[in-house]
Amino acid sequence: VHLKHWNVTIFHNQVYLRKFQQESNPAVLISHLRHHYPNAHFRVAYEAGFSGFWAHRVFSESGIECLVVNAADVPQTDKGIRTKNDVNDSRRIGSALAGGMLEGIYVPSLSQESDRSLVRYRYRIASDLNRCKSRIKSLLYKFGITIPSTFKKGKWTRAFLVWLKSVRLCFEPGDFTLKRMIGQVEYFQGQLLQISADLRTMLRSASYAQQSSLLMTVPGIGALTALTLLTELGDVKRFRTFYQLNSFVGLCPTEFSSGNSERIGPLTPRHHSMLRSLLIEASWVAIRLDPAMLLAYNEYKNRMSSKRAIIRIARKLLNRIYYILLKQQEYEKGIIK
Repeated sequence: VHLKHWNVTIFHNQVYLRKFQQESNPAVLISHLRHHYPNAHFRVAYEAGFSGFWAHRVFSESGIECLVVNAADVPQTDKGIRTKNDVNDSRRIGSALAGGMLEGIYVPSLSQESDRSLVRYRYRIASDLNRCKSRIKSLLYKFGITIPSTFKKGKWTRAFLVWLKSVRLCFEPGDFTLKRMIGQVEYFQGQLLQISADLRTMLRSASYAQQSSLLMTVPGIGALTALTLLTELGDVKRFRTFYQLNSFVGLCPTEFSSGNSERIGPLTPRHHSMLRSLLIEASWVAIRLDPAMLLAYNEYKNRMSSKRAIIRIARKLLNRIYYILLKQQEYEKGIIK
C-alpha cells in the first residue's frame, strides 16, 4: 500500500492466480474483484503503515473481510528477506492470508482514532516547543550570551521572554533569527494552550469522564496521562488477560530459551513507546506516594538495578490500571498483594 499505487496479488484456495498494480483506491479493487470473481467470498490484507485504517473501513463497509497486519508478523524466508520489493511483499502477504497464517492488529473506531489524534498532537506540539527552546539556547551560547541566574530554573516565564526580546546579537541578521525563533516559541505556546483546553473538554465528556476520574486516583496518573491511556487502549476488555495488555504496552522481556537453557533478555522491542514511557514516569511518582509500591521497589532493588526495579513497578502499576478499568473501582493505596 503506497500513496500513488497498490500492488495486488490474488490467491484462490492457496493457488496463485494473478498480480497487478492499481491506483490507491479500495473502491477500484472492490469493483475489480466483483467483476472478475462474481459470488466469491473475499478476504483482503495489507500491512499497517502511513495510510492508517481508512481502507479497512471501506472494505468492511462493502462486506469484505479485511485484516491490517504488522509487517513483522508476515511469514517470510531468508530468500524473501534478501529480495525484498513491493511485488514480492504483496505475494507474501497474499500467500500467508490464503494459508490462514495472518492475524490482524486491533482497528480502533473512527471516534477513538479522532480522539487519539488530538491527544497525540498535543505531545507533538510540546515536543516542537521544547525543540524551539533548545534552538534559542543554542543560539545564545554561540554568541556568548549568558542567561541571567534568575532565569536558569528552566521555566520560560513572561519575564524571561521580555528579557529574551531585549537581547541583541551584534548584527541585524542575528537579531532577525532570534526574533523569528521567539515567534515560534510564542506560537507553539498558544497552540499548546488551545489544545489543552480542547483536551479538558474531552475529559469532561460522557465518553471519558468516569473512566478518567478512576484512573486519576492512581498515583502518578494525571489528566493527560489518563486521556492518553484511554484513547490508546480503547476498550480494555479487548485484552482477554493482563499478559496480552502487558505485551501490547511492551513491559515484558524477550526470551531466548531452548531445552534446559533459559535466557531472559531485555525489554521487548515490540512496544507502545508512548504508553511504556508514561507508565515508567508514573511509577517514579507511585513509589513516593504509595507505601506498598515503595516496599516492592525496595525489595526489587535489593536484587537488581534501580532501572530494572522501576520496570517491575511499572508492570504492577499497569496491572492495577487493568483491574481498575475492568472492575470500575478506584485505586487503593497500601495494598501489598
